[in-house]
Amino acid sequence: MVGVSTGLEPYFSFSYFRSGRLGKFIEVKADIVQEYLEQHPEADENNLPNWFVTAMELAPEAHADVQCVIQRWIDSSISKTVNAPKGYSVEQVEKVYERLYRGGAKGGTVYVDGSRDAQVLTLTADENSFEETPQKSEAPKQHVVLVDTISEIRSTNVTFGSEVGNTCPVCRKGKVEELGGCNTCTNCNTQLKCGL
Repeated sequence: MVGVSTGLEPYFSFSYFRSGRLGKFIEVKADIVQEYLEQHPEADENNLPNWFVTAMELAPEAHADVQCVIQRWIDSSISKTVNAPKGYSVEQVEKVYERLYRGGAKGGTVYVDGSRDAQVLTLTADENSFEETPQKSEAPKQHVVLVDTISEIRSTNVTFGSEVGNTCPVCRKGKVEELGGCNTCTNCNTQLKCGL
């Protein structure tokens, strides 16, 4: 409608390499940066404003929070990848999935950078290997999304879900009751599960 993405994913990077079918790397540059630089000739490509945020700059928790906020307004499941840095542990991945569940997401995907022997998207053409690369001493900046609903969910022992007696995961106010053969919210009348 106004030239924006229909998805939830931030840019992987504003400049990255995509693995081609023949094993070669194709460099991809985001048009949005070039457009910004054309409109702001005084701007520096290596020092963009803080609203230019890439997937790997966001904390995995921020990725999950974004999905949970948007999921609240979508009836069906939505797709969003939680990008995690190299070395992210199984326990950390588990916590992200729990955060998605408690936040009302209907599904989720976590991808740990470098967890496969080959990746479709990489930051450099020579990074498409499973071997460990030395970590930089400077920690990347992490952007955190604060979500009231996540804090609200953590502070209660309420069970959100589609079963009778649960609290509605859509409006978070009504109780789920069986009405006419369907598990329906008493507040927003959303049909969460239907036995018909």
